[in-house]
Amino acid sequence: MNEDVFEVPEGTEYRYLVQEEGEEEVQYVRRRHYVSPFLVLSRRCIFLVCLGVLSLLTLAGYLAYVAQTLPPGSAQVTTDCGEFQGRQRNGAYSFKGLPYAAPPIGERRWAPPAKPWCGNGVGDATRFRSKCPQVQPLSDTGKVIGQESCLFLNVWTPTLSPDAALPVMVWIHGGYLHMLSGGEEGYSPTEELAAQTGMVYVSFNYRLNAFGFLALELLREGSPTNTSGNYGFMDQIAALQWVQRNIKVFGGDPSKVTIFGQSSGGTSVWTLMMSPLAKGLFRAAVDMSGSYVYSASLEKAEADNLLFLNKTGCNDLACLRKLSTTLILRAIPWKEYPSWGADDLMDLPTKDSFVGPVAVVDRHVLPAPPFEMWEKGGVFNDVPFLIGTTEQETDFFPPYENISMWTWGDYGWFVTDKLSPFSEGLPKEALDLYPSSALCPTPDRCPERAYTTMVSDMRVTCPNNDLAKKAAAALHSPVYRYVVTHDSISCRHSSEGLWSFPSRVLFPRPDSFTFFGGLEKLLGDRSPPGHCLSRSSSQSTSSTSLRRVRCRSSGQSTQQPLLS
Repeated sequence: MNEDVFEVPEGTEYRYLVQEEGEEEVQYVRRRHYVSPFLVLSRRCIFLVCLGVLSLLTLAGYLAYVAQTLPPGSAQVTTDCGEFQGRQRNGAYSFKGLPYAAPPIGERRWAPPAKPWCGNGVGDATRFRSKCPQVQPLSDTGKVIGQESCLFLNVWTPTLSPDAALPVMVWIHGGYLHMLSGGEEGYSPTEELAAQTGMVYVSFNYRLNAFGFLALELLREGSPTNTSGNYGFMDQIAALQWVQRNIKVFGGDPSKVTIFGQSSGGTSVWTLMMSPLAKGLFRAAVDMSGSYVYSASLEKAEADNLLFLNKTGCNDLACLRKLSTTLILRAIPWKEYPSWGADDLMDLPTKDSFVGPVAVVDRHVLPAPPFEMWEKGGVFNDVPFLIGTTEQETDFFPPYENISMWTWGDYGWFVTDKLSPFSEGLPKEALDLYPSSALCPTPDRCPERAYTTMVSDMRVTCPNNDLAKKAAAALHSPVYRYVVTHDSISCRHSSEGLWSFPSRVLFPRPDSFTFFGGLEKLLGDRSPPGHCLSRSSSQSTSSTSLRRVRCRSSGQSTQQPLLS
């Protein structure tokens, strides 16, 4: 054996390589160089640093490429459902038509919202997408508009910095839970609004009418939650969950979400406050001209809606899910049950008229009747709550075409005709509370003003006073109540819901600034507990006098702020 071998330090690994050369075995020793572990670590660090630098350079190059390839005035974000290209203008960004749930079609019709379908590539987010199916608002033709593939939302933001942590305002549109969308022109947030207020705004579509709120035993039997109805509320919750997952990439703070809605959007707001399914999805709530007049049980609504089922001619779920949107909307009992069309909500109540099963106590979204959750200490969102109404809630949709020509005799006849079926003395009591001698803020049409004031109080103002008192008693968070009484223009049902949105019924800018200052106190957590919004300082004496008269029925004058 060859003795000429290399020595190696003790403890260093080595091995023998054996090679046969004829009959003599030749032994070799391969010396392994000892390498310091610190040197290995240093090399590894250098490699990782180089890799990181290359990655950053690659990313920078990609971003530069994207910036160069995006059209002027465009912007791009990445959500949990892929990349989307929106617009930049007027100092802010907008992204419209972002999917937050799968299209509720086929087997998903009358089912809880499912995860959205996410495509490849960059999605177009520069336009509003389809409304949910509905009969065209304010149309006598019965024209059907919208598509079932409608569960989209929209975002307006002044910045796309994930570290901006801006407050987020989520707008829930009104329309009696029957019509409209989150993308109504002049009735939705704008880039200007986002830039001026420094907030992120979100609006969205949700299923409406029979598609969103139909309760039927047939639907309950195929439901994993053993319930039916309130699908539109489930959509709203899904949209808020999307906000929690994604709003940071739009510069918003998921812990600073405020929901606000007008009319049935306001009703949606307090429904979400009381729903355990929406627990923790927002930190404050604003109800604008909402009402809580729904308490139908699931069983009652399912029984009443058999008329809808009979009109369709279907007797199983498969048949219902194959019906066209037009046939479904035609099967809604608009004429038989006026409340399906919300006609009765703009007039004094009619005895024995059907209280529509639009939203129901389904024991899933809403486990108990309204306010029982508060009274019995259930699971709900205890957050700051702002409740608002306008002076004249029903002026926007007068109950009668010729009401502007009424005399005081006509006024008395209509009040008596509507209320006498309830009790013999009720018409006199109402006329005493709303007399012809009350000061009238207009030089003419005073009988009309008295009647619409009575309807406004009964349908919206007094229920919201009651809502505010119940909320103040149940919540640990502050509760605020305001009434808009500005008389420079007609302050209608939807006016205060449009405080910052350009609209033909928007009241003057100083009033919108005043109202928004109240919102800033609520959203900025700068209001001391117990501070409440008082009435507008711009009200007239005549308006105040009429308000004092008509508030006697509830035992509370709105001259006194409601304390939390």
